[in-house]
Amino acid sequence: MSQPSAQANLQSRLLKARALVESAQVLQAEAAYAGILKEWPECVEACALLARFAIERGDPMRAANLLERARAVEPDEPQLAVNLGYAYAKSGRPVGARNLMDATVARFPEFHAAWMLLGQLAEGIGDRTTASRAYAQAIKLAQRKGMWLNEATTQSQQTAMVMNAIQQVRLWWRERFFASFQAIREKYGNDELKRVDRALAGYLREADVTPDDPRQRPKFLYFPDIPSTPYLDPYLQPWAKKLADAFPEIRAEAAQLLADQVPLPGFLTFKEGDKVEKYLTGTGPNTAWDAFFFYRRGKRYDDNHLRCPKTSAVLESIDLCRIRDQTPEICFSMLTPGSHIMPHFGVTNTRVVVHLPLIVPGDCALGIVDGDAHQWKEGELMMFDDTFQHEAWNRSDQTRVNLLMDAWNPHLTEVETLALKELVETISDFESETALN
Repeated sequence: MSQPSAQANLQSRLLKARALVESAQVLQAEAAYAGILKEWPECVEACALLARFAIERGDPMRAANLLERARAVEPDEPQLAVNLGYAYAKSGRPVGARNLMDATVARFPEFHAAWMLLGQLAEGIGDRTTASRAYAQAIKLAQRKGMWLNEATTQSQQTAMVMNAIQQVRLWWRERFFASFQAIREKYGNDELKRVDRALAGYLREADVTPDDPRQRPKFLYFPDIPSTPYLDPYLQPWAKKLADAFPEIRAEAAQLLADQVPLPGFLTFKEGDKVEKYLTGTGPNTAWDAFFFYRRGKRYDDNHLRCPKTSAVLESIDLCRIRDQTPEICFSMLTPGSHIMPHFGVTNTRVVVHLPLIVPGDCALGIVDGDAHQWKEGELMMFDDTFQHEAWNRSDQTRVNLLMDAWNPHLTEVETLALKELVETISDFESETALN
């Protein structure tokens, strides 16, 4: 038989075998695929289906042999690896299954089924940390594809498996996150941490701590039971007067940067597919929100401190909010003529934003959506909770410059800030560990 006609014959017989599978004629389907495999020993589909029938019949050893044959033909098919791992596990070869899944997730890091099986294998030997990490990856990847979001997006035969994975991840999160500030609890007692406990319960969705005001929607963590207003008195910060008193020197250094036309990065960072106009629009010829950073997500910009030594000296003399890889966030915030920062929400009300206005032309303001607008005045500190939806604009023909910095919400106690620092750093570590490369 010629090659083209042999291939046509194979496809015809595969179509018939698939029809038998779809009509639940298992014995006939198995016989059909067995005949195909006898004539075409490298038919991957026949190997895979016969392996499935072998598993269902309680013969995982035969399933493993068939899947090994299939993988020899198609080593780049991750589902075959997952099926083989399952067959290894069922046939009493957990080490082989685990090694295969470790290799599979390393080679195919976005294949959620491999992560799920790795989680099951790890859970089976009591390795909860690996199991939970693997489950977290599996869930994240599947949900990114629109799967496992709810009952409607989960196949019925997978429901128990998915629910177990979600529960294991939640338990792992809970234990790890509460443990992050256990030493502080032991030192100061439960009463000092009641509000932190409630904030974490809200983060874990064990309690509803949604803000009462619909304009306030933190993207990350909401801390309940503290005064919640868009604007706060900046002089609740113990260092506010020192910062305000340094206004002339700080303004002079910012003005020099403008005069020198120092190239500056944008304040905003964008992910692939983001549309700039969602965050920043304007009528000016060079719409931009630029920044001269002293700190960015906790990283100190030493050269910028050297260039503005008086500003640096003031910043280094006050008690900054310090969370590894998160904060301080301090910069000269420069909004060019005609630029409009679109309405958005901040990440958490545990931190607030402080502005020291340095160069403020007319018709520049920060506005809380469906609320009051604040007109900046040079040298007058202002502080606001950026988890309230807010926007900012510069409708003048000059660049507006503020010293922008984050700070602990002044309504938190010192013990609460200690616990929050540990908690947020632990959450950040967790997200890094479960992030995809």
